[in-house]
This record gives sequence, structure tokens and C-alpha cells, in this order.
Amino acid sequence: MRRNAGFTALLLLFHGSGVYAQSGGEISASALMERLPSMIGEMPDPPKVTEADVVELEEGDPETYIFIHSKRAHPPKPVNLGGDGVLTLTRLDSGEHLAVRYRSAKGAYNPAAFAKIRRLMRCSLTGKETEISIKLVEILDAVEDRFEKRGLTFLSGYRTPRLNSRVSGAARRSLHMLGWAADIRVPGHSPAKVAAYAGKIGAGGVGYYPDMSFTHLDVGPARHWTVRRPRRQAAEKPQGIPQK
Repeated sequence: MRRNAGFTALLLLFHGSGVYAQSGGEISASALMERLPSMIGEMPDPPKVTEADVVELEEGDPETYIFIHSKRAHPPKPVNLGGDGVLTLTRLDSGEHLAVRYRSAKGAYNPAAFAKIRRLMRCSLTGKETEISIKLVEILDAVEDRFEKRGLTFLSGYRTPRLNSRVSGAARRSLHMLGWAADIRVPGHSPAKVAAYAGKIGAGGVGYYPDMSFTHLDVGPARHWTVRRPRRQAAEKPQGIPQK
């Protein structure tokens, strides 16, 4: 049974002004603070979620979507946001894992690395791929590096129109359909912290979805939103009325 974090801290501080290690020797407050993260334990497991749940939640928030009025949508220019040029992703639905250096120390981008990223971020329904925005990869890299370089859990990336239209009313053109958006989790860290940091970067849109514990990142205009709503449940209908 996992011990409550507050209870653990109280046990340590209960001894008075001095805090004692298991060996009986007193340790300083600074040493305690260094050890505290490991004593608190890991974040609780996030709720289970499918890509259909993710699409449904995002569809309910109009700010998630940017209407593309021009037939020529040009990807935003690449920008180095301080990441180390290495991106580590684990795809939630398949368990596929990728750790790749996409940018050299001199700033050159590696086409072979982007091909692997494109493959991992493919449409889950059709398996089709599209070019992934370099700026989006830079955002993901910066977020990963900020949170201990433990890698990102990837929930949703490129969506074909066929996948996007699986949800009623979702026949709008979204940044996911351009390869310009991703929905992620950072293991061991709350989506609130991830969203807060991504917002400070100011490189694109940031959506915070606490009910399903994920963060939406895109390369559209800098903006922020929160959707505090569980996934939509099928409405119960009286017996004798056929389901549509």
C-alpha cells in the first residue's frame, strides 16, 4: 500500500527541529528537501483514455480548432526553444517507443529522424502519415527536457479527415489534421504543470484537460484553454426506442 505523501513528511518532521535518517544520524533541512521527491513517491496513474476520448473532448472546445481559410496552409518556421535535439516518445495505444536525435549540435535537422517521428505520430485509424511540423517537435523537446528528460507519452497526433469525422460534428479542419498538434502526458508530472510550462514558452496553443489528464500542444497562435469535463457518456434511452 502506497503511503500518503503528507503522512510521510509529517513522520519525518515530527521529531522536532532535527530530522533523522534511518541510521539515526541527524540530517539537514536542505538534505531532506533533496530526498523528499523520492520519499513522496510517484504520481498516481492517470485515467485510461483512448484517442476517441481525446478527440471527443477537444471537439467540445472551439478554441482547440483553427479554421484554415486558405488552401495554402504553410507550416510555421522552425524555432529552437532550448531542447537538446533529442525527442523520446512512447505511443499510448501501441506501446511503440522512439528515442531519436532530430537536430544536430550545429542545428541541422535530420530527415531520417523526422521520418521516424512521422511514423510514430501516424493516424491511428488509417495508418496514414503526414509531415510533422518541425516547430511542434521543438515544442515537444523543450517540454520533455524541462521535466527531467523522462520522455513523453503520446496520445494523439496526425488525424486524417476520416478519423476526425468519426466524432459527430467534427468535420472541421483542425491542426491535428495538418500534423501541427499533439496530445501528450509527461510521466510523473501533472498536466497542469505541463500546461503551465508550455504556456510560458509562448510558441503555440496549450490546452489543459484535467479530467483525462493530458495536455494539448500545437503550433497555432499562442493561446490557452482548460476543459474540465469528463468524456461524454451515451445517453440512456427508454426501452423500445431504437438507438441511432
